[in-house]
Amino acid sequence: MPKENIRVSVVNFQSKWGDKQANLDKIASYIEEAGSSDIIVFPEASLTGYDNIPEVPKSEKMQTLAAETIPGPATDYVYKLAKEYGVTVVFGMFECDPEKPGEVYNAAAIVRPDGDVHRYRKVHLPDDEGTWVTRGENLVTFDTEWGPVGISICYDTYTFPEHIRYSRGKGARLHLNCTANFTELWDNVPFRPMLEEKTLTNQIYIATAAMTGLCRHMTYIGGSSIIGTAEDCKKTVKYYAGLPFGEEGNEKEAMYTADLDLDAIDKRFFQPMFERNPFTGRPDFAPEIYARAYAEIAESEEWKSKIY
Repeated sequence: MPKENIRVSVVNFQSKWGDKQANLDKIASYIEEAGSSDIIVFPEASLTGYDNIPEVPKSEKMQTLAAETIPGPATDYVYKLAKEYGVTVVFGMFECDPEKPGEVYNAAAIVRPDGDVHRYRKVHLPDDEGTWVTRGENLVTFDTEWGPVGISICYDTYTFPEHIRYSRGKGARLHLNCTANFTELWDNVPFRPMLEEKTLTNQIYIATAAMTGLCRHMTYIGGSSIIGTAEDCKKTVKYYAGLPFGEEGNEKEAMYTADLDLDAIDKRFFQPMFERNPFTGRPDFAPEIYARAYAEIAESEEWKSKIY
């Protein structure tokens, strides 16, 4: 049986643009500070910073030049700490594909203390991001002592419900969100209600690690948090650690930690849609129906005309 109690840490992290070693040293200091945490999560692109310079050709961009394989030097460095402290470390980085020269992904590396290393490649690329990194092709969960854990990156999480619904359908009770929201987006994107809706409708804890502060030319809003539904009210989101987006102080560089009871998930839900409904004999969640519906869209001439 999966373990029920887990300690999770998320970091409001200010990256030094293009300086992998400086950022790795800071990552190491937070891992040491986290001590007894079971999982520690860092933001999108935390290894290098995110800021893109549009006028620089793709082959000369910092993200291309700094990209590494997974596993690779950065994950090897982090693994030594993960093993020493017995913690799973998740951090954003740009990944190159040794089999496809020139392909770079906005990825999250997942480094387990037993030596297993996993990756998630961001599927949904906003604005011009798709001109300088390649789209990932798979939704991901990874196995832990606490059962499956889901993961997505920024735009994936806020805008596309498929990611967290996939995690929950795979049995995950915790989903990780590596993010980097800059100030220009804050006036236009309702990050807080979008994130809170995901935990309410899927009955899952969401641990968000956010970039903060000035990187190169862009300033990030922070907003790291660990959320789930409140114990005494099924209609309310509780912040188990960190602060909501937009709250005073949520831009400060800091680490937030929470102890979570994963077994409480379904007990708080008004309708356990991922478990067997005693009246119908099956879960209310119906992936076989959605698969047919999505296949119908994907194979339609109208959709193909948009992507080819």
